[in-house]
Amino acid sequence: MSEGQKRGRPPLARAWIAFLAVVGILILGDLNRRMSDARRLERDADFLATEVAALERDELRLQTQIVQADNDVVVERWARMQAKLARDGEVLIVPIPVGGYVEPALPTPTPFPMPPTRLEVWRLLLFGD
Repeated sequence: MSEGQKRGRPPLARAWIAFLAVVGILILGDLNRRMSDARRLERDADFLATEVAALERDELRLQTQIVQADNDVVVERWARMQAKLARDGEVLIVPIPVGGYVEPALPTPTPFPMPPTRLEVWRLLLFGD
């Protein structure tokens, strides 16, 4: 038997195996990095899709308000009800409560009872009342 057969594999084959192992580890590391980047990009895409949907909803709401702002009836109703405006020649009347009017009092919230301390709980468990 030759000396290379006694040892197992020749040194050149060991070098190739080591080289292939290092290359395999590098390839696996690169694949792992790419997979994590892909997951991050998918999360970002989901987040951005949600944000785009919210912005589109806001755009639709604002477009509706723009269309309503061009309608004279809607503008007049807003001016009279919310802005408290009056036309020329009209007198704005704001009702004021009479002197004897008393605003209803808000109910006073009842405080929650304090929870018993640990010492009180043990005393009640051991001795009763």
